[in-house]
Amino acid sequence: MTGAVVAGAVVGGTAVLGGCAASPTAPPSATARADVTRVTVRLDDADALDDVVAATWALGVEALREGEDDDGTVVSPSSLLTALAMLGEGAGDGHAPFDAALGAVGDERTDAVNALLAALARYEGDPALVAADKLPVVPMLHTAQQIVVDDDATPQRAFLDRLAAGYGAGVVVDDLATRSDALDEFARTHTGGLVPTSPITPDPNLVAVLQDAVVLAAAWKTPFDVALSGDQPFTVVGERVLVPTMEGEFDTAAVSADGWQAVRLPYRDDLVADLYLPPEGSAAADDPSAAEPTTLAGLSTALDDAAADRVLVRLPTIDLESTTDLMTLLAGLGIVGADLTGVVEGSAVQAVQQAVLQVDEEGTRAAAVTSVGVTESLRMPPPNQVVLDRPFLMVVRDTTTGWPVFLAEVLDPRAG
Repeated sequence: MTGAVVAGAVVGGTAVLGGCAASPTAPPSATARADVTRVTVRLDDADALDDVVAATWALGVEALREGEDDDGTVVSPSSLLTALAMLGEGAGDGHAPFDAALGAVGDERTDAVNALLAALARYEGDPALVAADKLPVVPMLHTAQQIVVDDDATPQRAFLDRLAAGYGAGVVVDDLATRSDALDEFARTHTGGLVPTSPITPDPNLVAVLQDAVVLAAAWKTPFDVALSGDQPFTVVGERVLVPTMEGEFDTAAVSADGWQAVRLPYRDDLVADLYLPPEGSAAADDPSAAEPTTLAGLSTALDDAAADRVLVRLPTIDLESTTDLMTLLAGLGIVGADLTGVVEGSAVQAVQQAVLQVDEEGTRAAAVTSVGVTESLRMPPPNQVVLDRPFLMVVRDTTTGWPVFLAEVLDPRAG
């Protein structure tokens, strides 16, 4: 198998394709590559890069809106887009919904996702670091892609070749009718154990499962002082409650626009966490996922351009775990029922993202597995302050490309 991401976060994407029943006794094969070498695309050569990044923001916010947990939701926009882009390689005549949702078409889309994944590879590391007692000073981020093929199925070779060339996806043969050992192993290995199993349900009609994983473990460039942490007020559905809260003063970027406040907490290199506090009294005040994706992307771009200032930040510790059903989202995009004859005869029937986000004084741990299944049928503060004492958003973002890797809505920090 290929490796997964490391750094306080983990995400996996899966697309399941339906077909014939598999033998219940056949063991999974060893991981194998299609007879095609992955060709890495440079950022400068990916003409559709900006359009795909914009589409990733839109998909991420839409996925966040599908969350139903009272404490909040965490998703991985980058993993969701990658998994759907992989599935789109086999869309055949049903490519239009993928083209519209993913920001680009054909080879231009493949090249853009290829380049974005390659840009993240500079954070390559061991997924097991996410479970270490101490977070790495240098961020660890690693992505992995694979396709698990049922032992009685024969997906189109051209599809497997495109996954290998564009995404570096390996191939595993397994019995998808009665067990999912390979799926579980991928999730467990490439999230450092934060996501121990795949959400895909074995089914005699499954013919293949596409998986994408990303895991992150990263210490803050400047950690919060534990001695300053304590219970502070936070607004939950109009009520002020006490929650564990971190506090620190940092030389960092902070901006305000149209009532929004945004502040940046950097890791090392170009990886950052941007925090967004909606305007009081706005539609996003109680439900931050109501924000427009362009608003969030614009705030992060403004932070890219802002000069560092001395900023006091109060931020609740975060311990989010969510399982988000994405079928309504995919149906709205027209992907459910789309022609996938470039892979096999089938349509998407399962789409779930499991995710974990843990934020404390030291840094960030996070993990997620995305699965899309297809079956046959009191000191003097500095002047600038950002006090996150009511529902807010957090994004982990690569500032080199602007690609949002993790996106979270924090509604009630007490739940962790």
